[in-house]
Amino acid sequence: MNRTSLSFCLILCLGSLFAQAQFVPCGHHLAIESMEEKYPGYKAAVQQTFEEAKRVGKESRLYRSADTYTVPVVVHVVWNEEEENIPDSLITSQIEVLNEDYRRLNADAINIRPDFEDVVGDPMIEFDLVAIERVSTTELFEVDLTGTLPDNVKVTTQGGSDAYDTETHLNIWVCKIQPINIGGFELGQVLGFAYPPAGLSNWPEGVEAPSTELEGVVIDYRVMGRNNDFEVDLGLGSPLVTKGRTATHEVGHYLGLRHVWGDGGGIFGGDSCGEDDGVEDTPNTGGQANFDCDDTRNTCMDAIDDRPDMIENFMDYASEDCMNSFTQGQIDLMRGVLETSRCALVGACEDTATKNIDLSAQFKIAPNPSSGRLSFETSVYNIQDFDVRMINLAGQDVPFTINFNSQEVQINHAENGLYILKLQRENVQIIKKISIVK
Repeated sequence: MNRTSLSFCLILCLGSLFAQAQFVPCGHHLAIESMEEKYPGYKAAVQQTFEEAKRVGKESRLYRSADTYTVPVVVHVVWNEEEENIPDSLITSQIEVLNEDYRRLNADAINIRPDFEDVVGDPMIEFDLVAIERVSTTELFEVDLTGTLPDNVKVTTQGGSDAYDTETHLNIWVCKIQPINIGGFELGQVLGFAYPPAGLSNWPEGVEAPSTELEGVVIDYRVMGRNNDFEVDLGLGSPLVTKGRTATHEVGHYLGLRHVWGDGGGIFGGDSCGEDDGVEDTPNTGGQANFDCDDTRNTCMDAIDDRPDMIENFMDYASEDCMNSFTQGQIDLMRGVLETSRCALVGACEDTATKNIDLSAQFKIAPNPSSGRLSFETSVYNIQDFDVRMINLAGQDVPFTINFNSQEVQINHAENGLYILKLQRENVQIIKKISIVK
């Protein structure tokens, strides 16, 4: 499956370089324009995929009851300094935040204003953490104003961590994203970026897109998880409020959402009232919120159904204190993406759904929990056809032995706890959670 769209969220504080004036634009617009320059027809391809996902998502809501989709997640912690090697607790708290926000179970959902009570909803999307990979590196992960992103964090040979199969897993890389530095001046800080879906087949012939191995979300370690101990100073007068909503926002991009203000007004902001995010029930908005909770903002006056700016929306740049909702139109789009261009994530493609059923029925591991000995039961696969790894939650390989004749795995020295058994064979990858109890 091919993808072509690119989005990343850029916080650019020019500060002393421009006599203390601060600009806080998002790099999504910058990146899209940069890619359009390199690959003419890029924006049209993005738009075509966007419209198809909206159509499918809306039909899904109208004609059948919605299923809850579960997305397998692999987190890669790529660290240089020790503090960047964040603990498992921050990772699990981040998954909790995603599950709350994408099921409308977040406690602050009750804070939605009456203006928007009729448009918000439950996306019915959940996230299952299946593995944590940890990589120590000496590389730096940098971004510049030309639209170059630190995709080296996703490549082992470049000091990063190779993705698990990006067709069937959401990969989240956590690292320190270096400040934008030009001529010795630190001009800004990227907190996260993601590649939304788009179909390469819609591009002009001969145009190449970023590799599918680069699909996923990158998050700066300082904004990973709920209420971590790190501070991010953007020159706003106080540290940025962090509650794990950077990941919520970036996963929204990964599932096809744009910013609510439509990224108009040029690189450094400006009037976006003439732009649109492509979602009918988000209010017309003249620009991003300013990392606050200003509920008096109404930057576009509409003749019909005029509503204030929706600072509650996860795809704005309000303070994380007041973000709490997706609209039904945004939900339709994300679910449409999961039923089209990212269908393999949730087994919604016809071929993927069949393969997942076959794997579930034909490849079993027992007992689970286990005291250290596991047996494979299968009528289709043989364990010697696979590259097998046992990984603990710290991302470390655990030694084991395999008896190919009896189809048994023995983990003699593993301590009690949860492990990931990863089996890889050509284009088939199987992830099994194993609990060891002795």
